[in-house]
Amino acid sequence: MKDDEDIIIGINSKKKRVGSDKTEQSSDNPKTRKKSKTKTDKKERKEEKKVSEEQRAKKKKKRKIILIVILIAFIIGLIVFLVSLYKWNKIMKDIITCQNSIMYDSTGNVIAVLGEGRIQENVSLDKVPKNLVNAYVSIEDKNFYKHHGINVKRTVGAIGSYITHNGNGSYGGSTITQQLVKNITGENETKISRKVVEWDRAIKTEMVLSKDEIMQTYLNIIYVGPNIYGVQMGSRYYFDKDVTELDLAECAFLAGLNHSPNSYNPFDGSDNSEKIKSRSKTVLGVMLEEKYISQEEYNQAVNEIDEGLKFKKGDVKPKGDNVYSYMVDATISDVVSDLQKKKHMSASFATNYLYYSGLHIYCTQNSDIQKDLEDEFAKQKYMVRSSKNPENTSQAAMIVIDHNTGEVKGCVRGIRRKKGL
Repeated sequence: MKDDEDIIIGINSKKKRVGSDKTEQSSDNPKTRKKSKTKTDKKERKEEKKVSEEQRAKKKKKRKIILIVILIAFIIGLIVFLVSLYKWNKIMKDIITCQNSIMYDSTGNVIAVLGEGRIQENVSLDKVPKNLVNAYVSIEDKNFYKHHGINVKRTVGAIGSYITHNGNGSYGGSTITQQLVKNITGENETKISRKVVEWDRAIKTEMVLSKDEIMQTYLNIIYVGPNIYGVQMGSRYYFDKDVTELDLAECAFLAGLNHSPNSYNPFDGSDNSEKIKSRSKTVLGVMLEEKYISQEEYNQAVNEIDEGLKFKKGDVKPKGDNVYSYMVDATISDVVSDLQKKKHMSASFATNYLYYSGLHIYCTQNSDIQKDLEDEFAKQKYMVRSSKNPENTSQAAMIVIDHNTGEVKGCVRGIRRKKGL
């Protein structure tokens, strides 16, 4: 029996081995291997496609996020720019009136007209000779009627000069719009940051004002002589005539002054005749090149200059003075400080804005109290001189406050009558 079992087991083992051999032979079949490989490749391609689609989806999502961020930044930037433009528009619309601001006391009486210490008189552009406008455009800004606030070519050159000279390069000539901005703000620092702000303001000015408004304001506030502003009073001072009466040669002289008013003043005691002739002819030459005048007009004006311009010093005086009460001084200081904070202005810009924008300012001064204080402090009995230096005297100050309201009704800060700011 045992032997029979061994035989049966042996036979079964052999059968198993034979089956195993068939399996091995089947797995070694090339067709089977090819089929298996194809399935694997399909699976891998499917996985790769899935990964690729996921990557594309991620890139698409990333691009979408970037575009959204850029769009948001653009919208924010646009809003900031429009708000800034709106504020600048309000400032410029106030300033182009070129009107003195007026201050009133507690009862509504006028106690000061600010800016009357300057020799200045406004004139509308339609009364200014065309030759005078063309003379300024020719010598100061040939492309005035073409640009949008700045001369791009000169601006790019100025930036290049700044870079190549390690921050010491010249910024190049300014457009009339830039000069107007500079005259209004009173900001003359040579820093690149100041120049960039000026470029920005010039562009905004062109966006909110017409060329005629810019030119008229420029001609009314430009410095032309000793404490003299604007072409109207410039004409009065140098020729004792209204600006409407200026001839071509006189227009060339007046426009040429902008280069350096004090250097071409015929009344300063120096012989500036040759400089005046040279500068005036330069202006005429550019006007001829720009075809604002004919050759015949040029020749006639040059002959007039060679013979000598007929200067006649006019009797020009300021309408008032800058001698205000101490209370007015204090109020001016407060208003300038408020303007700096509320309108984000420099001190010089805020001061010019105050003088040019025609504001109506109401202060708490009681003029009777203020007069009594100033009269009392002007009395000699309080003026005790120093034994070591007689120029030095005793000093005093006083402030009168209404204890019910806290309002300052009058103030002084010094012995003697006030002589000015």
